[in-house]
Amino acid sequence: SMQGPVLRSCASFPEARCPVPQIQNGRMVSPARTAYTHKDTIAFECEPGYVLRGHRVVQCQLNNTWEPPVPLCEPGKC
Repeated sequence: SMQGPVLRSCASFPEARCPVPQIQNGRMVSPARTAYTHKDTIAFECEPGYVLRGHRVVQCQLNNTWEPPVPLCEPGKC
């Protein structure tokens, strides 16, 4: 059997830093921050006269990207 203290360590990963998303003809519904980290979520809405194409809510991933991708606001019917 093994003897001695049990030592377990996990490699630490640098904390994810996702860029602040820019969305034309729309805005973030969530409170704005200067930095977003892993598992932070943001919700979006479009200006009147525009429709959201994509997902309304996105989440910051470990590889510094938003999943699903940041949506677009496109001209649409009211």
